[in-house]
Amino acid sequence: LNIGNAPRLMYSDISGWGPGLASTLWFNFYWLLFSFICLFAAASLWNRGVITSIKQKIKNAPKQLPKVYKRALTLVSVLWLIVAAYVFYNTQILNSYKDSKERELEYVNYEKKYKKYEKAALPKIQEMEYFIDIFPNERAVDVKAIAKMKNETQVPIDSIYFTVDDTWKTDIQIPGAQLAFEDKELGFRIYKLKEPMQPGDSFTINITNRFAAKGFENSVQKANILENGTFLNNMEIMPGLGYDENMEISDPNKRKKYKLPTKERMPALQANCTDKCMVNYLSSGHSDYINVSTTISTSSDQIAIAPGSLIKEWQENGRNYYQYKVDQPSQNFYTFMSARYEVAKRKWKGVDLEVYYDKKHSVNIEKMLDAMERSLEYYTTHFGPYYHKQCRIIEFPRYATFAQAFPGTMPYSESFGFIINLENEEKNNVVDAVIAHEIAHQWWAHQVVGAYMQGATLLSESFSEYSSLMTMKSLTKNPMKMREFIKYDYDRYLNGRSTEVEKELPLYLVENQMYIHYGKGSVILYALQDYIGEDKVNLALKNFLEAYRYQAPPYPTSLNFLSYLEPQVPDSLKYLVTDWIKEITLYDLRMEAARYKKLPNGKYQVNMDIYASKIKADSIGKETIVPINDWIDIGVFADKAEKRLLAEKRVKINKERMSWTLEVDSLPAKAAIDPKMLLIDKVYDDNSKTVESKK
Repeated sequence: LNIGNAPRLMYSDISGWGPGLASTLWFNFYWLLFSFICLFAAASLWNRGVITSIKQKIKNAPKQLPKVYKRALTLVSVLWLIVAAYVFYNTQILNSYKDSKERELEYVNYEKKYKKYEKAALPKIQEMEYFIDIFPNERAVDVKAIAKMKNETQVPIDSIYFTVDDTWKTDIQIPGAQLAFEDKELGFRIYKLKEPMQPGDSFTINITNRFAAKGFENSVQKANILENGTFLNNMEIMPGLGYDENMEISDPNKRKKYKLPTKERMPALQANCTDKCMVNYLSSGHSDYINVSTTISTSSDQIAIAPGSLIKEWQENGRNYYQYKVDQPSQNFYTFMSARYEVAKRKWKGVDLEVYYDKKHSVNIEKMLDAMERSLEYYTTHFGPYYHKQCRIIEFPRYATFAQAFPGTMPYSESFGFIINLENEEKNNVVDAVIAHEIAHQWWAHQVVGAYMQGATLLSESFSEYSSLMTMKSLTKNPMKMREFIKYDYDRYLNGRSTEVEKELPLYLVENQMYIHYGKGSVILYALQDYIGEDKVNLALKNFLEAYRYQAPPYPTSLNFLSYLEPQVPDSLKYLVTDWIKEITLYDLRMEAARYKKLPNGKYQVNMDIYASKIKADSIGKETIVPINDWIDIGVFADKAEKRLLAEKRVKINKERMSWTLEVDSLPAKAAIDPKMLLIDKVYDDNSKTVESKK
């Protein structure tokens, strides 16, 4: 009904035009025919005499139009109605859909009806065994899963709840249970056990799930199930256990509109918690570290990949089969993929490094393997062992632009690294940085994961982004190049806080806010290692990891990490932990004037006048200038591009305006306060100034 509209279409080297092509062509044909009808209508009403009344023109049109014209109009109109009926059948009957308003109301009703089951006792998944058949040409997936479950609560369980996706055909078989309630519209099911499951009891349930594409859609719902490049994760192919909090509306204004209670982004951080820390933010309490095995098949021209080591592969009935098993019990968070891949391999200290890629995208593969090797080298040296026998990067089509980390396996978008131009070896690039970040997740999120409460993503995203920065630092020849990486995260934080609609919180209380845990967290940790030493920050991370690595709940919190970090910080710098991690602190730093004179010994004396103030912000953005008594760097550059730092010095600044002097060996070009961009300054452009000759 929206004139000229058609489904979104995107080309990928891997998947071509994808499943959206058929619907786009049919919609375009529909609108093309409609355009011809409009043309015919316009022509029939065209002025052919003195009649100007539209009503009279319409009345006279049948008499004035030739038979050929009428036949053409009739033919196009009939054809348009046939195409309209066919489009309607495919997009409204064969593939029904809900608009944004309908979906929003569905979420509201789901919460109002089933929120009462959120805290219901449920068994935990102990092991998962998958049998997955991917049929790329049909865009179909058959899943059979065997889940071993155990009642780890202190109370009997008499019912089990599931949230199912109506785009999949789902069947759940639970021994000694029957389906007692099903809401097909909202996808909620209740299975009643004949005999309550007592604490410590276990049983096995069988789940079958099937998706098969039919015709074409108004908007492609499963754009990740493709003729080439299928990418699924376990949360998509399995029904959700219990009430799904992710289906709740988060926008506070909409919640108010629908008379829903205020929703906190994450539970409040608690010190010395036990029962509140039994759930981590990845698996929502439905599992801990579990064993996973997968038998997966695909067409004969594709490779299928699942988590873990490849145990066996074979061909049967013209299809490729693969059997995988995780090397280490892992969080219930993994992926299954299939495509026509080329595979590049390399060995690193007994670990198989593998890149699965489209044959047209071979240019950056060696660089990717190098990046994997560098990351593993740094992380195993500083944080501890890598617990998988393989480390895989797997390309997927550009219907999305991201990279993600699953145990030993990292899907990486085609457009995010495989087709980027990296001819300039000196230029910082997204390939090294993103690979370093995702491999870091093999420690931060997979070996240790935070309890589901404020601060959890500090322990995963901030740590991984910091680890990525440190890997890049070890690679970068010119230390000043690191400012480009820092500035990316720096700007991410400042831009993010300017659009915050709820509340900004200190780093250790982050509520899964990307601009804080990615942007601010990495900048803070990178600055901290510059102030107290890389070895001390990394030792705190390593000691924290060793205390909680692959441990059963209770899960750690940001307060647990701080108990390992604070002993590494000297007394003179304790304020950094308070200012940077426990509070919201910003700076206003300016180089107001800089002059130099040549000394008799051939050196140059640079005099600088600086302004520096420290700002504290609260959760709603109110800022207050507070007394400053901080150690801050000053420096002198040899060039106006600020690529070569001649000298720097860390000085104690305890007044808003102060003057400092530095001696350098060669002619200075610019002077700067915080030349390495370590502190979060609201406006960084005024931190440096061209050095003028002193008269």
